[in-house]
Amino acid sequence: MVPEPREAAPTDEQDARASAGRESTERRAVETHEVAVADGRTLAYAAYGNPDGTPVVFCHGTPGSRVSGLLGADAAGDVGARVIAPDRPGFGASDRQPGRTFADWASDVASLTDKLGVDEYAVVGFSGGGPYALACAAHDPERVSRCAVVSGVGPPGSERGDLGFERALAAASRVSPHLGRPLVWLMSRVVAGADSFTDVAGEADGDLADPRRGESGRVLLSDFREGLSQGTTPLATDYGVLYGAWDFDLADLAVPTRVFHGADDANVPLAAAERVASTIPDAELTVYEDAGHFRPVVEEAGDVFGWAVGAEEGE
Repeated sequence: MVPEPREAAPTDEQDARASAGRESTERRAVETHEVAVADGRTLAYAAYGNPDGTPVVFCHGTPGSRVSGLLGADAAGDVGARVIAPDRPGFGASDRQPGRTFADWASDVASLTDKLGVDEYAVVGFSGGGPYALACAAHDPERVSRCAVVSGVGPPGSERGDLGFERALAAASRVSPHLGRPLVWLMSRVVAGADSFTDVAGEADGDLADPRRGESGRVLLSDFREGLSQGTTPLATDYGVLYGAWDFDLADLAVPTRVFHGADDANVPLAAAERVASTIPDAELTVYEDAGHFRPVVEEAGDVFGWAVGAEEGE
């Protein structure tokens, strides 16, 4: 059961001011760029990997931001990927977009890549970013070369993990982002007060190599904080989009797609990945044994980005 807040949830402006002093070393180390998309909003992004490599747009998790591109930056560079990691509207440094849809995100990515002079690109989506990567493939198939989904959320009706809090947040946000805000506020308080990412995502059962610990854990905590830096409404909006009706059909996707997932993922069960892979024509599924939610995007980033740029085929 989600605990009741002892005081009224603050406004988004108060949330943002409270977040301003929590900037981490990882966030300061990320060089942030901005472009104006089609309707004049600002879209912020960071670049990683090989600047002369094959373009790959990285769709961050929920919550999340451009900071999470750091997780696979070295591996991406090694396989020749030029990673472009934008903040979705309302996350990090990107302007908000009330009432946004998956199609709107595909349009934003098209505008961003236009501004960067990129004609064709692959997409990689992690966790809550998985459906956004699929949306790019669905709405802009002429320009998306490959689509990789890593630990990705499944379509409506898919199996969910045992995270009761997120179930409640998804149910409330589907009705209205306003209803989801108090629950996001509770989450943001936990993230703000955390000393390590395991305070947010749970202990790692004594495994010192777990991605929730060490350097990757610091990046993930910084990423969550940046993702919540504009307050509660953007995250509630994202949950409403993810767990509402999708504006595309997986069965219609024609872009080569591969799903990467951990067999022991407690956040998004393997069954959700299996459903995505079995619904998309000719999609492939890679399952990592003894792996949870975060290992594929951290330890297997070479596989993910290597496939996205066609490195296994010598392309």
